[in-house]
Amino acid sequence: MKHTLLLLILLAAAANLAAQNDIIIGQYIHNQYAINPAFAGSRDGLTLFGSYRKQWTSIENTPTSILLDGHAPLKNDKITLGLSLYYQTIHQSTNAGAQITIGYRTKITDKSWLAFGLQPGVSMRNTNWQKVNTTTAGDPSFSEKENSIAPLLGFGAAWYGKKFFIGLSCISFFVSDDFDRRDAEFAPADATYTATAGYLFSLGSDFKLQPSALASYNQQYDLTADGTLSLIYKRFLWIDVAYRTTDEAIAGIAIQALKQLRIAYNYEFTIGDLNGYNNGSHEISLQYDLVYKVKAQGPKFY
Repeated sequence: MKHTLLLLILLAAAANLAAQNDIIIGQYIHNQYAINPAFAGSRDGLTLFGSYRKQWTSIENTPTSILLDGHAPLKNDKITLGLSLYYQTIHQSTNAGAQITIGYRTKITDKSWLAFGLQPGVSMRNTNWQKVNTTTAGDPSFSEKENSIAPLLGFGAAWYGKKFFIGLSCISFFVSDDFDRRDAEFAPADATYTATAGYLFSLGSDFKLQPSALASYNQQYDLTADGTLSLIYKRFLWIDVAYRTTDEAIAGIAIQALKQLRIAYNYEFTIGDLNGYNNGSHEISLQYDLVYKVKAQGPKFY
């Protein structure tokens, strides 16, 4: 019972990081497409990405997430396509989904694109309320198993170039909620909106420094924001440090193991009132570009 109560408190603390439709991810810093479909095709080749995340490792039944996605421009490089698949467990629920991206971009200057992406999809949720420990044995309010299929419809806009990016997105205008027993409905006012921005500074021939920021807004929760600073050495090594306004600190490292393969790892830990109640969150990812040489030189080399 103690662990269940702690889990519910932690989930409440993290609720404003992602709406119930959204997968919990932390490595958007290496995969902008995961939070904004307008970045489809931004690496000028077929990019494949996969990540695994385990939330609050010292507590049972805390969220785990698997994300797989791919995106690329077509022969007419103004048109982009993408596909995202995800699977997530959160205590009593499992959530799986798929979204496709249809994007359009146009050059603003020789070195920058204005891009848009529409992302329809579907999510499939299974909730077993019997997994919730209650003070009353056999409580009929927690005796059900529920299955649902819901539509998803995301949208994103972005402006990016070799040394900067700025984006605004909504992962889905359809919103549902397990805890409120709320079916999916088209509710833009209740959706989560995310803005990102960053700039790449050169520190000589070998080092680059990239400050970036992310802010998410949902009218049910407080505004949350991340501030990240990335030090990049010869496009081979990334060292990332970040702070999130939900009292979490993040440290990450990424290595360009091959010209086409990047491996990244993030560790997130709580520094607020819940510090000491969990051993942090871990996320690892692989990214592979099916081109010999990546053309994109943007701040996240996305």
